[in-house]
Amino acid sequence: MDATKKFKDPENKSVPTKPAEKKKLGEALTEGALITPQELELGLKEQNQLRKKRLGEIFVNDGAATSEDIHKALRIKKAHKAHLKLGALLLERGLISQEDLDAALAKQKKYRSRLLGEILVEMGIINVEMLAVALALQNGLPYVDPRKCTVDEIAVNTFPSKLLKRLQVFPVKLSQNELTVIVADPNNLDVEGDLRFHTGLNIKIGGIGSEKGIMEAINTRCETFTDKHLISILSETTQVEVEKIEDREEEGYQITEETGREKPIIEIVNHILKIAVAKRASDIHIIPEEKMAKVKFRIDGMLYDELILPKERLPSITSRMKILGNMDITERRLPQDGSRKIRVHGKAVDLRFSCLPTIHGQSIVIRLLNKETGLMKLEDMGFLEQAIKGLRQIIEKPYGMLLFTGPTGSGKSTTIYACLQESAFSDKNIITLENPVEYGLSGTCQVQIKEDIGLTFERGLRQILRHDPDVIVVGEMRDTETAKIGVRAALTGHLLITTLHTNTAAETFLRLGDMGVNNFLVSSSILGVVSQRLVRKICSNCKEPDTEAGLRLKSNDFPVAFPDDTVFYKGMGCEECNKTGYKGRTIVYEFIPTNEEIKKAILNDASAAQIREIAIQSGIKTIEEIALLKAKAGTICVDEIIPLVSAL
Repeated sequence: MDATKKFKDPENKSVPTKPAEKKKLGEALTEGALITPQELELGLKEQNQLRKKRLGEIFVNDGAATSEDIHKALRIKKAHKAHLKLGALLLERGLISQEDLDAALAKQKKYRSRLLGEILVEMGIINVEMLAVALALQNGLPYVDPRKCTVDEIAVNTFPSKLLKRLQVFPVKLSQNELTVIVADPNNLDVEGDLRFHTGLNIKIGGIGSEKGIMEAINTRCETFTDKHLISILSETTQVEVEKIEDREEEGYQITEETGREKPIIEIVNHILKIAVAKRASDIHIIPEEKMAKVKFRIDGMLYDELILPKERLPSITSRMKILGNMDITERRLPQDGSRKIRVHGKAVDLRFSCLPTIHGQSIVIRLLNKETGLMKLEDMGFLEQAIKGLRQIIEKPYGMLLFTGPTGSGKSTTIYACLQESAFSDKNIITLENPVEYGLSGTCQVQIKEDIGLTFERGLRQILRHDPDVIVVGEMRDTETAKIGVRAALTGHLLITTLHTNTAAETFLRLGDMGVNNFLVSSSILGVVSQRLVRKICSNCKEPDTEAGLRLKSNDFPVAFPDDTVFYKGMGCEECNKTGYKGRTIVYEFIPTNEEIKKAILNDASAAQIREIAIQSGIKTIEEIALLKAKAGTICVDEIIPLVSAL
């Protein structure tokens, strides 16, 4: 009898009837009020999720098997599917006979976890090289001897040798986010997962090698690359003659670790310094990360990636840096500072070290002060003739205050050094308070601020007033007491030059008032204020017209008008500028010399905008006007001056 019965509907059509369906578990539970509909919905969702789980994952979660058991079973499964192909391949190539294959298969039945290739090698029927070639043919991969192939040194030094030996792999190439490796066992499912976990990179199997060849390559080539070949990588970016860097030790300085004195490490650090000097870097950053250490250079104010170093080399490199900077090599928990004078490419360079502990190791930043190129004249800074004339008039006066303002890294200290080289100071007693002393000036008494022993700007300023100075330079006016003492010094027969952190030149007059200095003293003491920014210069070697520059300026509401046919320029990037389009920096600035109208405005509590408007009416050029003039002259590109609009 059929499982379905038929009945006639009102339209006399035969419709099959379904047997009574069994009630589902969920429906029965909800009808019996044993669970709520909401609980049923949650249960069904969990059931769907469980269906998506792999069988091995369920076994691991239930505790029935470990992850190692699952991987082992998968290898056996994969090997079982492929062993006949491997045997047939060896048989076809004439490497083994049918009797050899039958004997190996019979032995494999007793030891199900053993691979056919292992058994054939163990029986002496084939050797490891023959097995590697057969596995390569079977998996459609090339056979590679890692002892002889071309290798990427950075790839080799990405892992500790212990890990490579455990996984029986040899890295040969590192390209962006992909690492290419040679493996001994293509069926080993642990290789890709473990390597991806240690590096965060995509893993590509580039070939198959014998276990013996991989182990020998790890023992010989890894050590060679770690100690010697990494040095050549560091020098690839610049072809310079290797010179000896001075390394004078202070007497009595005890070194408790030898890692920083290994010759390869010394050469690596020396090469990093050489490259930095050759590329005109102002700072070197060695940044530790979880699985590597990055070396970055700051060039023309921008930070660029330079090198990736093996993480295991970071402690040795850090030790070497500390030795150079005369820092405590055993202290790893607290920040440290240090300094060293070296000579690279015949140039004297001052190094200022800063060490900061992080969760991944010690971060090192090195400031490079090139003594021969660091001291510049006012004409070299980028001031126009009108501003140079005004500054020279101020520094020839016997007393008063000249202030330079701007954010950190805007070149304020360099401008002060340029002023101090003017002939007006040749017969004057100059005393400076600096933190740090960046460049040594002949004929100048320079004082290094040391706050840890109580030698602050305030205390130093009080003391040097007893030394009969004509000119006083205060590195930074940062607190009320220093400001008050400085203003009094400027009104009692001393020319005081200092820096202040304000956004615009006009705000400087109000800033001193906020620090507790009386408006009358502010108006009487300040001779002039310079607000400046550093911008990158276009590389003269690859400079080309920028046809869309004018449109970009207008779309960003640049406040200074210019003709529509104005020609602007940009750098296309070349070898001379490291493909950046920029080479060197110049300043854009706003110089406000104090006049009677500005003094009256200060006494009447005028705003910064009102003071700036008075200065503009008196004929000063704004920072935007200076920037536009330099862009028209082809010195800088418009992309460097657009940010000035929002910043100011």
